[in-house]
Amino acid sequence: MKKKFTIILATFFFCFFSQFIYSQDDFLHCGSTEAMNKIFIANPELKQAFLEREEVSALQDQQAFATGYSNNVGKQLLPIYTIPVVFHIIHLGGTENISDAQVFDAMRILNEDFRMLNATAANTVSAFQSDAADSEIEFRLAQKDPSGSCTNGIDRILSAETNVGDDGSKLNPWPRSKYLNIWVVKAMSSGAAGYAYLPGSAFPNTVDGIIILSGYIGSIGTGNPTRSHALTHEVGHFLNLLHPWGNSNDPGIDCSGSDNVSDTPPTEGWTSCNLAGATCGSTLDNVQNFMEYAYCPTMYTTGQKNRMRNALTSPTGQRNSLWTTTNLAATGVSLPAVLCKADFQSNNLINTVCQGNSLTFTDISWNGVPTSWNWIFQGGTPAISTDSIPVIQYNTPGVYDVGLTVTNGSGSVSTSKTSFVTVNSTTATYNNTFYSEGFEGNSIPNTDWNIRNQSPGGNTWVQTTSAGATGSKSVMITNSSTSDTYIDELISPSINMTAITVNHNLTFKVAFAQKASTSVDKLQVYVSTNCGLNWTLRYTKSGAALSSAGIQSSAFTPNSSQWTEHLVSLSGYAAQTNLYFMFRFTSNGGNNIFIDDINIGGVNGIDDGLASTIDFSVFPNPIENNSVISFNILNKQKVELKIYDILGREVSSLFNGYLSAGDHQYSIAEKGDLSPGVYVVTLCIDRQRFTKKLIVK
Repeated sequence: MKKKFTIILATFFFCFFSQFIYSQDDFLHCGSTEAMNKIFIANPELKQAFLEREEVSALQDQQAFATGYSNNVGKQLLPIYTIPVVFHIIHLGGTENISDAQVFDAMRILNEDFRMLNATAANTVSAFQSDAADSEIEFRLAQKDPSGSCTNGIDRILSAETNVGDDGSKLNPWPRSKYLNIWVVKAMSSGAAGYAYLPGSAFPNTVDGIIILSGYIGSIGTGNPTRSHALTHEVGHFLNLLHPWGNSNDPGIDCSGSDNVSDTPPTEGWTSCNLAGATCGSTLDNVQNFMEYAYCPTMYTTGQKNRMRNALTSPTGQRNSLWTTTNLAATGVSLPAVLCKADFQSNNLINTVCQGNSLTFTDISWNGVPTSWNWIFQGGTPAISTDSIPVIQYNTPGVYDVGLTVTNGSGSVSTSKTSFVTVNSTTATYNNTFYSEGFEGNSIPNTDWNIRNQSPGGNTWVQTTSAGATGSKSVMITNSSTSDTYIDELISPSINMTAITVNHNLTFKVAFAQKASTSVDKLQVYVSTNCGLNWTLRYTKSGAALSSAGIQSSAFTPNSSQWTEHLVSLSGYAAQTNLYFMFRFTSNGGNNIFIDDINIGGVNGIDDGLASTIDFSVFPNPIENNSVISFNILNKQKVELKIYDILGREVSSLFNGYLSAGDHQYSIAEKGDLSPGVYVVTLCIDRQRFTKKLIVK
């Protein structure tokens, strides 16, 4: 209540401290006066303009109160003001990177509070029931960004500023004339939970808006119901409301201050919910006011509504441009809502299905509500659909695109997602006595190998000619400048493990360098026995244990000596008739990684004694005209020497029988020419198999 006109100096508010409930003894000052004075010392013209406006605001309130707030001092106001909002989530990938759902929940609470639709409104004590007001102000998440592109009103920014939480943390501000900017952070150096500028007190304009801790957004996720009205409090400041006790962030001092609103009773202010409190005489305090610190808020008063709506018709701080018809259209929040972006998802997070099974698709297009749908499902049955939630069966293994066009009264928008659905075979692609892959053939993804990039926008697995453990190619991820925690997966074709009789080890070669000793990039191998719907971890290497070339600060490309062979036992899966395996790489600021020479059912492994004695080689390799296969056996043995193509088909049998002890050589040219391509030479000695990759130019 306006007891006497008081010059208000605290325009820069740090509000709602991190503690749940304060006593007077442990209440912490938030530093608003110091921050405000710093601004005004540097910009004295702002201070003078602010003081003059506050005099006008106080006079307007006195006049409006005298007429029962019936005509708002002659202003012709709209029934409802709508304000476009953008949330800038400043984060480092932790819990402060709150979900879209938590933001939507915060918007729900904000709108309920301002329209007096909040469930707590029924708890308002009887003395203030008649003073409680529907502010007739609403908020909508922006659907178009400053460039006119589609947005959901949530802007995510990876930055250490999330741990600072001051004006310097207000990254990527959108024009204050068009949007209410809300920055969400993990911590604030002031020890506060949020602050906002009153109209005209922010300098420069780009810091105008609200900054608040992630734990004070919404009632779900990191938020909770008790703290969920903190944003309502800060928006009150943004719309020119003061604390009920006046010109400071320190309640409980005395009764000398005022918020210059006549229907908020005199008060010292509260940090606990004492609904019978009367600190400045016999008049009951409005402890349940959204601008109090009592953490039991239910209401704004009619006088506060009047003051906020006055702020929205004033050019001060450009608040009067937010709700204009032109701006609502420019920010995409006009009604009826205009379709801005077509989008969809399936009921499977990895969009993978077994051959013969189905996926259910859901439209999640932005802004407007579609009234018709036109789907295109490559490889699906049916191939087209006009259902809002179609169920599509996939009968043929492969990787398929999905397209969607949505329409309503505002028009239509379309989207197409390439390689969106992966259909895995229920029967093995490979049924051979061994499996080998050197990536010398078609680029990936291909009919054998699929890629799943769980961090869209970053680099992922590609075939490369820059290095190869054998031959001239391998697969790699350009990781020397990739952000932390990017996840990329490389998924194999299906393999019938029962056809492999010699051993069931998976071997592969890796070339990797750390960028620094603190880099802990991780390579994992998973296997799946149900078409890739679920995966089991079989192998993990990270950091120095993964590195084959030490630490290299520049972009890494391996030489022939910088490859390390790794072995994963798959003996527990020997009875599986349809096994998939997957390489998953998680970046952590390291360097490039390469993989080559994948084998199952080849040489027994690094510790095999026979492998070190037979001296098995193919030279020269690659070849153009002729190559010699050589090996040594210590005793008379049953020997089988064959050549297979990359699909596992036998193309040549060089020998099958018994050989005496000693050195043996076989010329490939003597058995006929091979077409250019990649082949596997297999040598079986006494039921043990050894393989070498052969490249024909």
